[in-house]
Amino acid sequence: MTRHGPPLGEDDLQAWIDGRLDPERQEAVHAMLADEPELARRLGDYRTTQEALRARLRFKAAEPIPARLRIDSILAAQRRARKNWLSATAAACLWLVLGGIAGWAAHDIFTSDGRLSFGPRWSAMAQEAIDAHRTFAVEVVHPVEVRASEQAHLKQWVSKRLGRSLQIPDLTSLGLHLVGGRVLPAGQNIAAQFMFEDDARNRVTVYVSTGQAGADDLSFERRGDVQSFYWTEHGSGYAVVGTIDRARLQAVAEQVARQIEEVPEKKQG
Repeated sequence: MTRHGPPLGEDDLQAWIDGRLDPERQEAVHAMLADEPELARRLGDYRTTQEALRARLRFKAAEPIPARLRIDSILAAQRRARKNWLSATAAACLWLVLGGIAGWAAHDIFTSDGRLSFGPRWSAMAQEAIDAHRTFAVEVVHPVEVRASEQAHLKQWVSKRLGRSLQIPDLTSLGLHLVGGRVLPAGQNIAAQFMFEDDARNRVTVYVSTGQAGADDLSFERRGDVQSFYWTEHGSGYAVVGTIDRARLQAVAEQVARQIEEVPEKKQG
């Protein structure tokens, strides 16, 4: 028998088993099976098994479709899932924003070693001191404006510009010798920087800035390889900055705190 149309394939045979093959292709399958009895037997067995399964499961087909499988229920579930996803995304974004705000707030509240700081202005003073140290501690020819050989003039000039009588600390007992000092702008205020150096050419700077408010406690700040101990006293901010060992730098800061502010002598009665 002559076969018409495209060659028969697996899809045609499966459709014949399922009973959904169109008449023309079904006639072609019957013709092929007549020529191949082994294939006809196998496909017949498949068809018998499938019909038996259909008979066993016919009661399920008669049951109503579960509510959760209905189209409107599926669409409603998809809408709820989309809404929940959007809510979760919005909440995550909100937490990210709040976390960023909290992070910046903590940056202003805590120092780098976890101690309490005293607000942006106070922290800014410490950063100014570190920046000034980075700028001038590396200078070879012009590290200071007024050298140690003119110490009396340096003290008078700095005290006048800051509006406060200051003592230039004596740190020779800690192995540091005065190099000199300079006056610096500090926003709307004025600052002074005294520079000291040891025999190994390690430099430590003492930074004094006017118009500072905050607690008197000694605080610590580190930026890269530069570290600083800083505090306030009588409206001025003080910072001791360097790259030397932290314990040694703290000893310098404590000695500076004892010496730098000149206390007026009491009048004799």
